[in-house]
Amino acid sequence: MFVSGNNLSAAVGTLVGSRIVSRIAGVFIGSMGFFLGLVLEGRFLKGAAISLVPHTYIYISYAFFIAFMIFVFANKGRAPLSLTMALAGTAIGIDLKIHYPIDYGFVLIMVIFWALAPVISIIFSYITEKAFFHRDYKNVWSVAVYLKILIIVASFLTAFTLGANTLGFIANVEGFNPYTILVMTAGIFIGAFFLSNGVIKRVGEEMYLMRYSNALISLIVSSLIVEVATLFAIPLSNTQTLTSSVFGVGISYKYRGIYMKPFFIIILTWIISPTLGFVLGYMV
Repeated sequence: MFVSGNNLSAAVGTLVGSRIVSRIAGVFIGSMGFFLGLVLEGRFLKGAAISLVPHTYIYISYAFFIAFMIFVFANKGRAPLSLTMALAGTAIGIDLKIHYPIDYGFVLIMVIFWALAPVISIIFSYITEKAFFHRDYKNVWSVAVYLKILIIVASFLTAFTLGANTLGFIANVEGFNPYTILVMTAGIFIGAFFLSNGVIKRVGEEMYLMRYSNALISLIVSSLIVEVATLFAIPLSNTQTLTSSVFGVGISYKYRGIYMKPFFIIILTWIISPTLGFVLGYMV
């Protein structure tokens, strides 16, 4: 519920904020993306869950509780903390505490993905924005229509990849079975329709100020990178890739200043999230 409500804004904030679709339609597009991503590709994260989390319910409960509390406190403080990274860090802390055999090769690959994903997002967003949208088009209105359609598709794909990766990781930690999927499906739609209103409005208005082309590039680059991570069974935060994509689009403009403080705060949370999870997992 919390993941769905909080992260829905990243997927459909542009749609709702720019009035391409209504809030209800945007929420439906996002929640269906979450659901289909979880059902169709959620199993891909099974290897990550097996590698990181001891499959006994007492330790699974500890891991969920700690990651959940970190996420709740972050939400209260409006900090964009990643549940994926918090849960992974918590699991590793528990593993060390109970001497559970850790697949250090997988952990190394995961950390490399976490480090490279923002860099790749920035580079791809910068190059794409420069190549396709820094030019004059003869029929501006026609381009705007196509951009609206593409933003709808990109928003759905962003929700789909988050459902496959973040929600898929959660499902595989507990056990990817019909009961788990049923409960998570209820959580997806309840969170999307009842916990997302304020966040969608705030983020939607902020993203709309970027222009259609900026939002489109950010969403597409973010969703593609998370999809690649999913195919390799690597848990990866959409917050990382989307924020980095927005930054890459921003620096593609020669004469536009960028307020750096929010990006530095977000980078700091990427470090704090798994570290705090690790410490608390080890202590518990």
